Amino acid sequence: MDREGLVQDVAVQLDGQTYKASYFVENGTIHAQLQDQTYLLPLGGQAAAQMVKSLLLEKVRRKGFRQALARKWFRQK
Repeated sequence: MDREGLVQDVAVQLDGQTYKASYFVENGTIHAQLQDQTYLLPLGGQAAAQMVKSLLLEKVRRKGFRQALARKWFRQK
């Protein structure tokens, strides 16, 4: 069970780098701070920590994909 109002940190590793996020639960909603953005997630069947880790990992993967695509499209000649 996730304690309401308790700020917690989670971390994930991808390609040798560690990424961190903070979150807390309030009134059945997860408030997650990833880098400079805040996300609100409904508290569901999974633990809040696992949901925030999944969100963080997806954001990091998407950012890496976008950077790779930009390098491919806008590479300097």
